[in-house]
Amino acid sequence: MKQSKELRALQVVLALYILFSLVLASLNQGGSPEIAARVAPWWHFYENQFKTFLIVICGFLTYRIAKRKGRAGMRLKNFFGFTLSALMIHILLPLFTGNPELYFFAMPLPWTTIPLQAGIPSSSFAQSHQATLGLEGIGWAITFFWVYSILVGVTTVLFGRRLHCSQLCLFNGFAAEVFDPAIPLLTKVHHPLRKKTLKHLRSIRIVYLLIALFFTGFWLVVPSIGFSSSTMQTVRVLELFWYLLANLILAMAFWVVSVGRLYCHLCPLGTVLSFLSRLGRMRIESGKTHCIGCGACDKACPLSISIKERAIHGEPIISDQCVGCGHCVDACPTATLSYTTAFLHLVRKEL
Repeated sequence: MKQSKELRALQVVLALYILFSLVLASLNQGGSPEIAARVAPWWHFYENQFKTFLIVICGFLTYRIAKRKGRAGMRLKNFFGFTLSALMIHILLPLFTGNPELYFFAMPLPWTTIPLQAGIPSSSFAQSHQATLGLEGIGWAITFFWVYSILVGVTTVLFGRRLHCSQLCLFNGFAAEVFDPAIPLLTKVHHPLRKKTLKHLRSIRIVYLLIALFFTGFWLVVPSIGFSSSTMQTVRVLELFWYLLANLILAMAFWVVSVGRLYCHLCPLGTVLSFLSRLGRMRIESGKTHCIGCGACDKACPLSISIKERAIHGEPIISDQCVGCGHCVDACPTATLSYTTAFLHLVRKEL
């Protein structure tokens, strides 16, 4: 009974979260300047304080549900990571800097180009924020963006995608974790994606990356080439629609009818991080004990990665789609799986 109440609570909160996001984002990003100005305080509260509250409360509820089904050690670490990330990016740093939109600068390239636009004085984003943040405030935010991006890149090589995608990502990563039992909203269970579907997603993934790189390249060359304000505004509008329709709304649509991590198959940043994680030899090790071939790992994986077929032979599972969430590790009844990278393996060996 307790679990059903917790699950219903998660479903209601997720529905409200999606509804508020669509309404506020549309008014704040797509409305007139007058409407955007009125909506901005509500949008900032929603994106900062409200989201942090959701991560803490819904993460706790999801952990309780997961723990009843078995081990939940990896998930607990995920919730701690997201909580600390939200407290820093959505609460403490905005208070310290006076910038309630600092989360835009905690999204490394090529997922968003807003930090690049902020560094171009003639861009609409920079002009709209100079009055509230000042040149020094914008400069600090841009510095934060580059430091944060470099840290994400370096730590991905060391710790794999787990650090960003399953402990820092405050876009799709946090929602997929803290609302996991409630996703999808419209069906009771989800099934692993078929191989044909996964093949199509890999193709779409490249398209997403190329589009994101186009916008990134445009804003990188603007300072040296000097495009007209009308050209920059056109690209800004196109990118805004790209962000709202092909990313924000699509990800939320997946939460309603599919799995929470479906957008992770397409995420441009995730694609780049998957290349870096390969450098760090990120993998799921098997053979700690013995695999009984129950398939619990495959059912638990939100990315539909075939784990059992390699684990049953004691072989490592290496996949560009793995986000290091650890659901398979927690689900294994014989505890034969473990998440690692070359760096983590070396540290554990030294210890």
